Amino acid sequence: MGERTLDAIAGIIFIILILGMQYWQLDIFDAIRPFIWVFAIIFHAYIFGKNVFPSRHWLASAPFGLLLLIAVQCVAQVIWFYIGAPLGGLSDAWSLAIAIAASHLSGVTAETVLLIAAPPLPARTDWTRKRIILASLLGVAALAAFVFVVMSAWNARTLESIRTPWPLLDAGVLPAIALLWISAILSAMSIKSITLTTVHTMLAIGATLAIAPIIYVLGYGFDSFLHIAGEEVLIKTGSLDPKPFYYMGQYVLTTWLSRIFDLPLILISKWLVPVSASIILPASVAFAYQRFDPDHYAALILALVPMSMFVASTPQGFAAVIGFSAVILAIGSAERHIRITGPMWLGIWSILIHPLAGIPLLLFAVALMIRRKTNIASIVLSYAVAATCGLAIPVIFFIASYFLPSMSIEWDFSHVSSIKDWASSFSGLIPWLPNKYVLWPAFSSLIMASLPAIGLILAIIGFFLPIKVKRRTAMFMIGAGSMMFSAGLLEHASDFSFLIQYEKGDYANRLMQLGIILLMFAGVPTISFLLNKIRSGIPIASLIVMLFIGAIGAANAHNALPRHDSVEPSRGWSTGRAEIEAVKWIDRSAKDEIYTVLANQSVSAAAIKEFGFKRYTTDEVFFYPIPTGGPLYQIYLKMSYEDPSIETVREASRLGKSDLVYVVINDYWWKAEELNEKISTIANEEWSIDNGKIMIYKFDFAE
Repeated sequence: MGERTLDAIAGIIFIILILGMQYWQLDIFDAIRPFIWVFAIIFHAYIFGKNVFPSRHWLASAPFGLLLLIAVQCVAQVIWFYIGAPLGGLSDAWSLAIAIAASHLSGVTAETVLLIAAPPLPARTDWTRKRIILASLLGVAALAAFVFVVMSAWNARTLESIRTPWPLLDAGVLPAIALLWISAILSAMSIKSITLTTVHTMLAIGATLAIAPIIYVLGYGFDSFLHIAGEEVLIKTGSLDPKPFYYMGQYVLTTWLSRIFDLPLILISKWLVPVSASIILPASVAFAYQRFDPDHYAALILALVPMSMFVASTPQGFAAVIGFSAVILAIGSAERHIRITGPMWLGIWSILIHPLAGIPLLLFAVALMIRRKTNIASIVLSYAVAATCGLAIPVIFFIASYFLPSMSIEWDFSHVSSIKDWASSFSGLIPWLPNKYVLWPAFSSLIMASLPAIGLILAIIGFFLPIKVKRRTAMFMIGAGSMMFSAGLLEHASDFSFLIQYEKGDYANRLMQLGIILLMFAGVPTISFLLNKIRSGIPIASLIVMLFIGAIGAANAHNALPRHDSVEPSRGWSTGRAEIEAVKWIDRSAKDEIYTVLANQSVSAAAIKEFGFKRYTTDEVFFYPIPTGGPLYQIYLKMSYEDPSIETVREASRLGKSDLVYVVINDYWWKAEELNEKISTIANEEWSIDNGKIMIYKFDFAE
């Protein structure tokens, strides 16, 4: 009896046990259930990894097998949700059973993995005494820098509303992040261990992305509060009504983790994207590039990748992590040492998390895998798919605007032919900055503006170097160009009228970010070639390159979080304890009467955090002004900017279908003092929160 047969028998036994424990609620199962589940997951992570990554040691492939097992399980749970069944113990059991079956089927596909045709794995590191000492020193330095950043963030954590976390952090945080990137490049140059280089890269990214979840105690951003509230409804009721068209790929994962490990949803949601980006992206690069990057420099490309997308745990960010992992692993599939089932499952999962990121990234991953064949038809098809990966998004929006009444998008293609409009769209990609007399903020902003040009230059240089992956570089350039062009198309041809003015370009900006990151990966072969040449040259050149990469990594970290300086002034404020106190005070003041509130995003986020989706009118208007493209938010803007009058408040009363209306003004509002004076004269009552940080005005039209 062969090994595969024994594995299949074990899988069938596990499926019977898992489903049996769910359907036969016997007392004996209560004690053994956790052990059966954990062992089933670990064993089939090993099976999935062994089947999809057949040329790797099981210690390296099993973690990716676990990721694939979770991907299949999440896809199954999403399907379960959309057919109308509630999520819970039954869906957990069936989805795991399906994932177990998929782990075995991934090894019996018709695909042939031609390991003979693929270049051999590079020789393992020869661990001489010198290398062991150097690796130990670099490890201690990297861990010390990582701990320093985390402890600085921990000491700076706050419950107050802030614009930017940087003034709260120690001055040595950015140099410590630069040191982490320098340790990564030193590990690649001197030790030549892909494992150590990957770990150093994980620490560098992790230090950057850990700052926000630690400092912002109540939560970072605005969307995260909405997603957590939706996940809490899902875990309590097993369903959401109305069913969202997206996000569920993340929601089923967070609620499943909360059920299985009995962890609070807010903890899982805060750390999901930062942790997954820190681990999955470097590990994917190590797996995909190991065969044709013998010097292990590929992971250093992540120092050039903008990290702002991965700071907050939003579905867009998580879909980008999973989608880029699919793209990177598709490179290994194109090189015939990773089965196509790996990238495909991750790509499908990323679409179910957020289609705006998932669809173009899966299409590009498919283009890479098609290119593994050398016949003319495959070559033409692969380039065609790469060229249309970004265009799929405007096409989908165009179709959706005709079939979904809630997605009111106005289309005007007259501006598409305007060279002036296109020039304004891509002017932000030019590495130029006006004269500024503040060195570090100006350098950080210049690096941010220069990243697309750096990626493009590295990709172009690759065509003139003696490297064997020019065809893949060309595909990455085509895919990035498709996404950037599509971003411009969305910007000029569409008007998302259901969004407020400063959010209307969000979809185009997100697609542009994906294109920029894809362009960075086009430069991987050039980075590897040049760093290898520099290493063998004069030592001063290596030192300059190390310092430069460290500076770029620190600049990217600086740009990943909100900034408020002379170059990049931030207009956003986080949700603080004053906002929490305000929404609690309003709810107590209302004394069980229905009420409507006019307030900004930070206060609305506090309301979502405290009360969830407490009340909607029959017209589906929430009692706080969210979404920001909704009619109640328009009234709030009118009250704040144009007409702070009793008639404006009465509009909110009619829209919210309540006699009781509260108006909330934060002291950081640009004309708060003038606004408070006007509203004070017309309100029934007023209260101050936290010595005037927030003013609350009550209007009771029943009186």
